[in-house]
This record gives sequence, structure tokens and C-alpha cells, in this order.
Amino acid sequence: MIYFNEKTIHKRVHMALACLLTFFFMTGFCRPADVAAQPLIATDLVFMTEQYPPFNFEEKGRLQGIAVDLLEEILKKANVDFNRNQICLTSWTEGYRRALKEKNTIVFSTTRTPEREKLFQWVGPIAPTKIVIIARKDRSLKIHAFDDLKKLKIAALRDDIGEQLLMRGGIKSRAIIVKEKAEDVIRMLEAGTADAWAYEETAGLWLIKHMAADPGNFAGLYRLDEGELYFAVNRKTPEEAVKKMQNALNDLKNEKAMDGFSVYERIFDYYLKPRYIKDRITDEQAMQMVQRVARDLAGDASGTISRINAGEHPYRDRDNPAFYVFMYDTDVTMIAHADNIKMVGRNFKGKTDVNGKAFRDEIVAKALQNGSGWEDYIYTNPSESGLYYKTTYFMTARGSDGRMYIVCSGKFKDHQGLFH
Repeated sequence: MIYFNEKTIHKRVHMALACLLTFFFMTGFCRPADVAAQPLIATDLVFMTEQYPPFNFEEKGRLQGIAVDLLEEILKKANVDFNRNQICLTSWTEGYRRALKEKNTIVFSTTRTPEREKLFQWVGPIAPTKIVIIARKDRSLKIHAFDDLKKLKIAALRDDIGEQLLMRGGIKSRAIIVKEKAEDVIRMLEAGTADAWAYEETAGLWLIKHMAADPGNFAGLYRLDEGELYFAVNRKTPEEAVKKMQNALNDLKNEKAMDGFSVYERIFDYYLKPRYIKDRITDEQAMQMVQRVARDLAGDASGTISRINAGEHPYRDRDNPAFYVFMYDTDVTMIAHADNIKMVGRNFKGKTDVNGKAFRDEIVAKALQNGSGWEDYIYTNPSESGLYYKTTYFMTARGSDGRMYIVCSGKFKDHQGLFH
């Protein structure tokens, strides 16, 4: 399924203190990340993961995936000496239980749930996740409600979210076929000794594709839950280290590179396609937001821009952070952004989304030609991890300062055919 520079004098003091500390490496096969020279993370971190593609997996002897690539960038941003060979690839059960018990241990990718909330500290979210019931198509299983699962022989991995969701729904632990390895479950599904598998849909079907004799005969039949994947951090790990990692991840999502999109967007796009989601925002609400801002600019351009950049309601909806306004000038420079202040002041002429579309240029050009309209592109959602198809309404507006602005507000799409 982040960022810092100390003032020189403080850095020298902290480094001197760090040299006096003795750090103890944790037991086990995994080698800890060397952070002794980093005063904000004065500890040794151990990273545990499993084969869980496309979030974390080994292929051709190299660990990779959305979470692995992100972790490397997070620690680079946080100035921590690290390389991905220090990640321990093991079973989910071992990684999960070590992260529960051992200080400074991190396991990923972990679905954040109410049951797990107080067991760990959390860094994320990394990516969206959907846990489903996977079964063979030729079994023609009919699953219309959760109670239908109680009639089936369902397999799950020990300590996995699939097992926990089955028990949350009322299925006794003794009625679940619990295994340590995904390969064992897949073999049982093929042999017919298990009817179904409770697991993450993308990861499960990827593993089946690489392990089953007839991968096309499998499908996700029933949704158990949807959520977000995180790095789960042992609760005794220093909070400052966790905050530093979280800040680094936030920056990787918000800071746009020279090509116009963030490191997070680049990594996510490499492994997974954008998604459609059902948005609470309607076309009418987006248009009304833009029209309101246009009126506010006409009355007080400077004050309106300041309030937008401060993320004040209604320019950034207090109940739905994904509903916000942003503005360009006629040269495609970001003048105001209610959700991401890091973009303000940057010129985005020629900068694209991950699909190569220079949508900002399109917005400005169409606004100057037609006055208003809609533009479709791929973007992140501040309320959820991942990449999504988005459409934005835009309109030209003359401010009280005499300048021309292009005011925008958008929504995420739930179906390809509904694009403008």
C-alpha cells in the first residue's frame, strides 16, 4: 500500500548526542534500518512484510510493490539510512505477531480496523483495499448475504483481516479453515476441500494467477469489507519516529514533482489503475461552489484568496475534505488551493496527470475561450488513498483587484460513461 531539515546548530548538537548512544539491534533474521545518526528517530526499526501483491511482494529476487516503494521514499524523505534488502519477507502470521510484541517493529500492508486500532500506531493510508470471498466459478456458489457463508467451508490466513471479518460476522473460529500460507489455501480451493477464501481481492486474484492451474476459474463473489492499508507500528516505538514517517508520507502525496504529479501518484499508477467511486458531491454542488467563489472574488479578491488558502469552510467543506475549491491565473499558476497549500504559487503549464494529460492547461484554455465548462483527469482523493477518475467544473471570474481568475471545484466519478 514525509520530510525534514534541522537548523545547522541544532543538527550538530543532536548528532553529537547521537554518537553517545548505544543502540541494540533486535533479534531475528531481519536487519534493522540504521537511524542512529537521525536524532528524530533514535532507534532501530525492523520492517516485516508478506507476499501480498501488488502492495508488497518479491519477484525475481527483488522486493517491490506500492508499500515497499513508498517505504523507501518515506525513509529517504526522513533522512533515514535504509534499503529494501532490510525488509524481512515472511508469513503474515509471523510478521503480525512480531509487530504486536516487539518494540520498533513495523508490519505492512495492514488493514486498519476497529479491532486493531489500539494494537498499533499507524502510518498511512497506503492504498484502498477490498476484502472479499473468492471461490471457483464452476462451483456456482450463491452468496446473497453473510449468513450464506455459514454453510460453506471457508479458508483464511491466520491473523489476516479475512479471518477477523469472518469472526466479526459471527462465524466461530473453529469453523474457519486457518492456514499459514496462501499457496495452501489455493491448493485446497482447487481440490475442493475448501469452498471459498476470505482475502483481499486484488492480492488474492494476483496470487491465484501465479499459482493456480486455471486462474480464470476464480472470482470474488461477495464483499466482506472495504478499508485502507497502513504501516502498522508496534505501540512501544517512539511516537516521534512514527510522526516523522507520517509527515513524510503526507508530503509524498502533496508535493507535486516537476512533471506535475506527486511521488505517491507515480508509484501508485505503476502498480494499479485509477478507480471509480461514488461521490457525495453532485454536479450542482460543484457548480454552486464555483459560482459562490466568483461572487466572493468580485467583492474581496484578496480576502477570498486568503480564506481559500487557509482551508476555511465552505471553500474546503468541513464534513467532506474532498469538496474544495482551487484557482489558477491565466498563465496556469496556482493562485489558491483550499486543500493543498504546497501547490500555491507554482506554475503548472505543461504539467500533466499520471496519464500524460495536461489538464490544467485545458482548464485555463477552455475557460478563457468559453467562460466555463468541465474537465476530466486522474487525481488523488484527500479523503482516501489511491488514484481516481475526477471531473472539475471551472469558470472565469473577475476579482475586485481587476485580475482574471479561473475558479475550479470537482468531484470523483463513479462510472466511465458519466464523464463530461
